[in-house]
Amino acid sequence: MNVTQSLNRLMGERMAASGRMAMIEVIGRRSGKTIRTPVGFVRHADGTVWLGAGRAESQWPRNLLANPRCRLRIGGLELPYAAEELLGSERAGAVSSIHAKYGAPASRVGAGPVFVLRPIDVGEVHDEGKAGDEAAA
Repeated sequence: MNVTQSLNRLMGERMAASGRMAMIEVIGRRSGKTIRTPVGFVRHADGTVWLGAGRAESQWPRNLLANPRCRLRIGGLELPYAAEELLGSERAGAVSSIHAKYGAPASRVGAGPVFVLRPIDVGEVHDEGKAGDEAAA
């Protein structure tokens, strides 16, 4: 890992710990290794989460398409999810919501796959008093 990658990973870990970004953990489709990557997200009160890739060639969404089970950490909460790729109007709504939440830094989101993550064990989802951060689409 080079210096830039190390700094990006450290910054991503800090942003995920703060709840500003999420840290997604996927299984490498070729290596089988656990890979963690910071991602922008929109969380809903029902426990679902939208996220999207800024590049079609990004590895985390390709890994998620190959194996839709993942873990997501937002702040101090880390849970298992099942991912489903969004298409059509659902995809467009998710992309609009992510852009509304993050502004210019998310301008490329939607160039790659866009997903809805559903908690695998809904009984363990705790919202910690937050009503979600849905943006009006």
